[in-house]
Amino acid sequence: MREAWVDLECPDCAEQWERNRTELPAPGNEFRCDHCDAERPIAEFVKTQRGLEIHEQFHESAV
Repeated sequence: MREAWVDLECPDCAEQWERNRTELPAPGNEFRCDHCDAERPIAEFVKTQRGLEIHEQFHESAV
């Protein structure tokens, strides 16, 4: 399996970072910012549409 990284951006503090898709919760689940501890649905942190597609496809194939 190829590594895939997803670009993230906190909607509260605007901090940006990336995380391996395997480390992210399933779509619809809550995620916490590493920097300010804001908690929201993971989709609100994914910075790009492509990143959201990668994240969703990974979790669909894992089922």
